[in-house]
Amino acid sequence: MSTEAPESTMGTKPVEQHKWLEKLVGEWTTESEMSMGPGEPLMKSQGKESVSMLGGLWAHIQGSATMPDGCEMTYITALGYDVSFNEYRGAWFSDMSSHLWKYVGTLSEDGRVMTLNCVGPNMVKDGETANYRDVIEIIDDNNRVMTSYGEDENGEWQQFMKCTYTRK
Repeated sequence: MSTEAPESTMGTKPVEQHKWLEKLVGEWTTESEMSMGPGEPLMKSQGKESVSMLGGLWAHIQGSATMPDGCEMTYITALGYDVSFNEYRGAWFSDMSSHLWKYVGTLSEDGRVMTLNCVGPNMVKDGETANYRDVIEIIDDNNRVMTSYGEDENGEWQQFMKCTYTRK
């Protein structure tokens, strides 16, 4: 008697756009630099990240980082391609914030850069929201960079964090 579960004929099957997510799979170390505001010194953080695929459809990311004040932050990210809406979608949440960051993204024509847009709490004005953008660039099989931006009151994108990922 076979103990293997039969392959389901139901559900979404991975498509070409899901293959990009496989580039994220693996164990990574992270080094981040972030600015807490104009004119403020850059703060540094180190961490680790583990990425696996869920059903060939979602990159499931679990990470942690030591913050500049010495506290550890843990986070979870899910990134996938939604075949119903023909766009990349995702979510990010952590033990340091009650906000669920919901991404909508695009992939560059050359397949090296994913741009994820979202709305979240304004970091400068309490009680307001702001637009944010995370840009993931694949450097090579063992290196990637994520740069985070916030949109200011003039509609300009201001970088506030850059994280470098190195495959273990």
